Amino acid sequence: MARKTPEQLAREFEGRKAKGLAKGGAAYWPNVLANAVLKLAASGATISVAALAERVTLDGNVADPVVKAGAEEALARLKQAAARAAE
Repeated sequence: MARKTPEQLAREFEGRKAKGLAKGGAAYWPNVLANAVLKLAASGATISVAALAERVTLDGNVADPVVKAGAEEALARLKQAAARAAE
């Protein structure tokens, strides 16, 4: 059995790590969206699709990769729901 090079091992590790982050973000998107709604309500702002999208984008600008992936997923799902509602 051939031994893998360090480059191959690093590529495989990065792939597994990216897959895990995507799963974590997919599970975290409801929290990101709920936090955005709570922050908008607390500030007294009108809750609309545009306001939610802006708030989720602001909340997604963090260093934590799980939160960032969750914000991207929440934004994608919000846009999808808005498109369905417009049909």
